[in-house]
Amino acid sequence: MTNAEIARKLKEIRTLMEFAGEPFFKFMAYERAAETIENASPVAAMPLEELTALPGIGKTIAGRIREIADSGTSAYYEELAATYPPTLLEVLGVSGIGMKTAQTLFREQGIASLGDLERAVDAGALAGVARLGKKSIDNIKRGILAFKGRRQRTPLGTALPLAREIIAYLQSGPPARDITYAGSLRRQEPTVGDIDIVCTSDEAGAVIAYFTRWERAEAVLAEGSTKASIWLAGGLQIDLRVLPASVYGNLLQHFTGSREHNIQFRELAVRKGLRVSENGILNVATGDNLTCRTEAEVYAALGLPFIAPEMRLGVGEIEAAAGGTLPSPVELADLRGDFHMHSTWSDGGDSLEAMIAYAAARGYAYHAITDHSWGRGSWGLDPGKLRAQRERVRDIGDKYGIRTLCASEVDIRPDGSLDFDADVLEELDLVIGSVHSAFKIGREAMTARLIRACENPYVTIIGHPTGRYGSFPGYDFDYDAVFKAAARTGTALEIDGQPERLDLSSGLARRAKQLGCTFSLDSDAHSAAQLDNVAYSVGQARRAWLTSADVLNAQPLDEVLARIAAKRAAVGRSPA
Repeated sequence: MTNAEIARKLKEIRTLMEFAGEPFFKFMAYERAAETIENASPVAAMPLEELTALPGIGKTIAGRIREIADSGTSAYYEELAATYPPTLLEVLGVSGIGMKTAQTLFREQGIASLGDLERAVDAGALAGVARLGKKSIDNIKRGILAFKGRRQRTPLGTALPLAREIIAYLQSGPPARDITYAGSLRRQEPTVGDIDIVCTSDEAGAVIAYFTRWERAEAVLAEGSTKASIWLAGGLQIDLRVLPASVYGNLLQHFTGSREHNIQFRELAVRKGLRVSENGILNVATGDNLTCRTEAEVYAALGLPFIAPEMRLGVGEIEAAAGGTLPSPVELADLRGDFHMHSTWSDGGDSLEAMIAYAAARGYAYHAITDHSWGRGSWGLDPGKLRAQRERVRDIGDKYGIRTLCASEVDIRPDGSLDFDADVLEELDLVIGSVHSAFKIGREAMTARLIRACENPYVTIIGHPTGRYGSFPGYDFDYDAVFKAAARTGTALEIDGQPERLDLSSGLARRAKQLGCTFSLDSDAHSAAQLDNVAYSVGQARRAWLTSADVLNAQPLDEVLARIAAKRAAVGRSPA
């Protein structure tokens, strides 16, 4: 099972435990474990001693993780589910229904699913239920609408442009400052449940009212003096929080999360006699409240250096920051080039010269044109076309002030051999080897396939190493075995910036770094506009704690070429 599937089951156990009346500390342990698992290296094959070394995971929960990984469930989960139907999670997911209300509805009316709740609302059966007046029932109706929309998480590449759109709208309204997105979007989570927007203003009410009038809002789910929520067509919820400028740092830190990071941060504060919230840092002994204009001030108040938003995952970053070992993550400005992009010579939308010009306009010192090999059928280039493209690149030369490497994204065949023979590959400056077919050959065969590709002296980079795309989670292979082969052979692993891919994931990239791998952060652009995709790749790399030293395309060109030559020296050849 994937980490996400295991974490989802742990969260279900946590909620059913709370519903059953278990103590707070017991069910919260499962929530913390779930967040750790979501951001960890793959745990399905981890032995118990490695699991218990992860933050917040003790022997009991580690044992249940092993059960879930092996069978998809656990005896404890099945015991809870026999008494409290898992569909109760749907009811608890509806805004306006808390745990006590859900328990009452289940006990008194047998409401145990979203369908049960909708029928009860339509029949007027909720009237008279304790704590449910007309306003509460109206909130539940809106909550049902929002829950239906949240059932499917929104990809980062869809949510981020929407966040920028709502920010632009707010900037055109009543006075609002410091407008930005927070939450899972700011942490660069691959998918988000909703969008969190924060800002500061002396006219919070006016900003809130303007926000709720946005023409794209299908419904207003909540509206208060400092916060509001709207619902968009398709089900995405956007939340806005407005506070005074003096607490902007506190506000942004609090609403960036993650939950596990914030829990650990609050626990550190408690040990120092402090209490942190979006409204400031309270000294419990003196009653003094410290407000912060920046997040750096918030962390400094607890004796910590600034922790990058993408690293706030609750996987040891606070301990590393306190100990002075938290690395400075790679930044977009560190990249000197982009090794993965396509032109109209294969399946790209812009010409070869346009891609070169746009790459140069980004300030890159070098880049690679990597149109597909002929295994991609009509999309691919045969050796003759590849050589013709090489001549065209030479004709363009240094017209745009950038070095264009002649390259190709070459298919890795099921047996691990490449789509081009060695005499073609040796003419290329750089080779990306990628799997585009035969995804179901089995774990052992896929592992051997990728290791053989790593061992090919001409393969510089393994492209989108797991094949993850959209709802497809990727093919199965022994991650550690392949990562070790990549490290041993000097083969870089790509973090593909296509929003549909984001492959490697941050958890796998962090594991690959532990095993000594180098990475390439690429856009996989199929048009000039998609060169911006590289920012998504950088976001995932930062989540994985990668530094510029870990990234091939953050190095000077002569060093890049030297690494390629060193690998090819195994057969006595160097880049042409």
